[in-house]
Amino acid sequence: MAMKEDYRLIADALADDVTAGRLRPGDRLPPQREFARARGIASSTAARVYGELVRRGLAVGEVGRGTFVRAAAPHPTRRSPSRAVPPGSTWS
Repeated sequence: MAMKEDYRLIADALADDVTAGRLRPGDRLPPQREFARARGIASSTAARVYGELVRRGLAVGEVGRGTFVRAAAPHPTRRSPSRAVPPGSTWS
């Protein structure tokens, strides 16, 4: 008998997929019941996983449409291209 996963571990794995680009902004996640069946978990656990993704700002639920990947958390060392100044340039 397989050990049941904690919903946070499943949410962590999905968050890693978002961060790594395997799940991209706008991607639709499977319906919770389908996700639960595929993972062999209870529907209530799937609801907690999706709720955790929403809480983390990685997904958004749209009534009647589903749950969609929102975006990966910004990388703390990544700089916005609009803020970069090429070498030798000056601000006017």
